[in-house]
Amino acid sequence: MGEVFEEYSEKNRADLPPLTIIQGGGTVYRDESNRNLQFDKNSLSNYKAVDPDDFIVHLRSFEGGLEKATCCGLISPAYHTFHGDGIDSDFYYLYFRSKRFIDTDLKPHVYGIRDGRSIDVDGMKTISIPWATINEQRAIGGFFKSLDSLLTLHQRECQYHSLCGYLLGNSVSWATVGQPMAV
Repeated sequence: MGEVFEEYSEKNRADLPPLTIIQGGGTVYRDESNRNLQFDKNSLSNYKAVDPDDFIVHLRSFEGGLEKATCCGLISPAYHTFHGDGIDSDFYYLYFRSKRFIDTDLKPHVYGIRDGRSIDVDGMKTISIPWATINEQRAIGGFFKSLDSLLTLHQRECQYHSLCGYLLGNSVSWATVGQPMAV
């Protein structure tokens, strides 16, 4: 991993907005997160800057993998940030959130018990990660991003139909195929 991604820590950027990490959902501006997170605005100079498509090792990475920054801003100084040049972040996001990465590749670098687990970041940097040419990365990452969007669309459609069925309940007579509706 350390051959493809470089860890960095850029501080003293209090001009940037603080972010919240949503596991499986990237980063969002803290004031738009609908979470009541308390922090001292005077300590923002100690927070770390992150750019879109960088990867973040956060407090729950041991169970959900690395998260991808989706906006520019500041993250907790407790997190670790990785940047890769000449990579497709959608391709690597698949891997960093995969069962293989979490349960096999990352697991030897996780220590502690229960919710107090931590990740040995220096050990994590030694993980051999998949590699493909940038064109292959873009094709694979783009395919799965499109597939994810399609699945999300179908999930919303199913939720819509389920909600409509619930709201309509028995207020509508549903005809069985091939049989006339009762009048």
